[in-house]
Amino acid sequence: MYIVLLGPPGSGKGTQGNLLSQKTSIPHLSTGTLFRDILANPDHELHKDIQVIKEGKLVSDEIVNKVVWDTLKKPEYDKGIIFDGYPRTVAQAEALEKMLESMGKKVDVVIDINVTREVLLERLLGRRSCPICKRIFHISQGLEKCPDCGVPLIKREDDNRETIMERFEEYEEKTAPLQSYFKSGSVNYIEIIVTESSRTASSVKEEIMNKLFELGLVGK
Repeated sequence: MYIVLLGPPGSGKGTQGNLLSQKTSIPHLSTGTLFRDILANPDHELHKDIQVIKEGKLVSDEIVNKVVWDTLKKPEYDKGIIFDGYPRTVAQAEALEKMLESMGKKVDVVIDINVTREVLLERLLGRRSCPICKRIFHISQGLEKCPDCGVPLIKREDDNRETIMERFEEYEEKTAPLQSYFKSGSVNYIEIIVTESSRTASSVKEEIMNKLFELGLVGK
């Protein structure tokens, strides 16, 4: 099954991607993680092309599609992917559909995690992550080190108010139109609305799984 996770920065796509992967055994593919790995490798052929990430801007469609296509061809993704951070534009969505079609596959469901801006700001400004296992935490948890890896948690370079606001604007301009694109098509569309910062990731996951069950895409 091929799943696309939609939602603004900080909506919990990465967390839900990991939780859904554990529940369904479908690999979780975070393009953000792919890009950060490329940024950390100056010798990578695309290293210069994705420097715009540091400015809170989106990587060009051409480069993103190339990274995704190279990944799609790997055998571990033969039976499905949970896409996190891709597609981010209508052009990317069209490219993804063509890539999957060439492989005899399609997008089975889109999960749109709709979180209010107030909740998003609180989440992002307090977000911390483990540099090894990539798990996401929040300062409200009172943790200084990853409980699994034992290394200090870090704050992402782009998790500052100015860059966050730029990412919001970028999302509204280029990514939000994906909602209309997918809703107008034949793909299954699930919308999860989060208006309270106290809403747990577990409750969001359960709502998603219930809706997937209602669509006949997963069993109980």
